[in-house]
Amino acid sequence: MRRFASLILLFVLVATACAAPTEEPFDSVAEIADASGSGSDAPAPEPDPACNPDNARPSLQPDQPLPQPGAMPAGTRMADILSDGTLRIGVAQDTLLFGFLNPGTGEIEGFDVEIGKLVANAIFGTSDGRVELIPISSAERIPGLVDGRFDIVVKTMTITCTRWGQIDFSSVYYESGQKVLVREGAGIERIEDMTAEESVCAAEGTTSIAAIDNFAVQSVGVETWTDCLVLFQQGRTDGISTDDTILAGLAAQDPFAVIVGDLFSEEPYGIGSSKSYPEFTRFINAVLEQARQDGTWQDLYDTWLRDTLGEQTPPTAQYR
Repeated sequence: MRRFASLILLFVLVATACAAPTEEPFDSVAEIADASGSGSDAPAPEPDPACNPDNARPSLQPDQPLPQPGAMPAGTRMADILSDGTLRIGVAQDTLLFGFLNPGTGEIEGFDVEIGKLVANAIFGTSDGRVELIPISSAERIPGLVDGRFDIVVKTMTITCTRWGQIDFSSVYYESGQKVLVREGAGIERIEDMTAEESVCAAEGTTSIAAIDNFAVQSVGVETWTDCLVLFQQGRTDGISTDDTILAGLAAQDPFAVIVGDLFSEEPYGIGSSKSYPEFTRFINAVLEQARQDGTWQDLYDTWLRDTLGEQTPPTAQYR
């Protein structure tokens, strides 16, 4: 734990240094990118008609058993990736515990990163030298999958029907929910206690910032969660609201920050991939199913998240 505390301190120092304060006032964003990452002037994406608005979790049935690593079926996206020699994964580098740049090693690490590497292991037999981790913002997730910049996204990405209309999702690999982080002693016990005079920060292109609009507060949209933390520490926003998993990493970097209130949303995380390759989605689901059954998911959770988020077991997969 001492080593992890030192890592947190290094992480916040580097994050703060990389986000130098400015003298200009930070304006609340009146019109922001929607949760899919599209600009406000773009046509709203159509939800997938096969998706149930009350439960977007069900994914495509996995093809089992998995093919042997290094022997992907001809004509599949997996075979193309095998031929290319590299799996390109869109990840965070500012989300402690899930995807963050370790200032001691210079490597991007975290639970999401390791979940992505499971797919590489299944294709190549190893992830060593076979993975390209591409740091991205939340707003870049869907556009990058649509234009082929990366093969998968593993970045605390909530499964929604609107997003299903643009990309495919795996089965759920982690269940989260949204809360709010505020200053200790501010007298705020839940987001409903905050007023229209107060502001709450979230990253653009996320479901989190859209959810803030359901409350009286002003929403402040920024590119990354590190940006939110810097504004919060500068006193330029009164809170940060997103999934409790992300907030746990932010709170670990600020001794005066507390997470308050009950969950006010459900945030099931899935691996994003292109809709052009449903066989790849089925393959990813088979990889995740194997990880649930053989204890790999539990080992990764215990390594990266248990000390901060408590005991949990793998979420049960749901399929269409």
